Amino acid sequence: MKKKFLSGIAAGALAFGIMASSGFAAVTFDPSTGTGFVGKGDVQSSLGFNNAHMQREANNLVFSYESVEKYEVTVEWTTGEGTKGEKTHTVEHKVSSFINSDVNYDSRKAKQYTGFNLTGLGNTIEAGTFLKVSDEYPGNSGHIVTSVNLISSTGTLYVNGVPLQ
Repeated sequence: MKKKFLSGIAAGALAFGIMASSGFAAVTFDPSTGTGFVGKGDVQSSLGFNNAHMQREANNLVFSYESVEKYEVTVEWTTGEGTKGEKTHTVEHKVSSFINSDVNYDSRKAKQYTGFNLTGLGNTIEAGTFLKVSDEYPGNSGHIVTSVNLISSTGTLYVNGVPLQ
């Protein structure tokens, strides 16, 4: 197998543990580890490649994962008159990660590619900083975060910028 390591832009960590899979039969993916398998047919369908094109391009494909986590963030503050206030905001946190991969092939069939082993998270980019309890809420001087609760998490696996669907 030819090893392909994808370098990236920034370091970080993806911190949730769900299994994501597409409607295709040969895609399994764990976004918390960046591991899984994508079948050749799923990539061909997504990119519109015929078999010959797929064989030529297999070593040049780049996998990535983008997630959007929604949180309820509650803040508290005290006005100049001493009145306490509280408000809950819905905040999105976006994370993009490159995925390291190996090309998987059947050596009995003249190295015919069969899919891609996803071998772990590469570099990660996080949009903005994430809020935690006791942080000051951005743009609201004196508004202090008192709770952060995950509402939902969604994600999409991509190959060369095209979603695997």
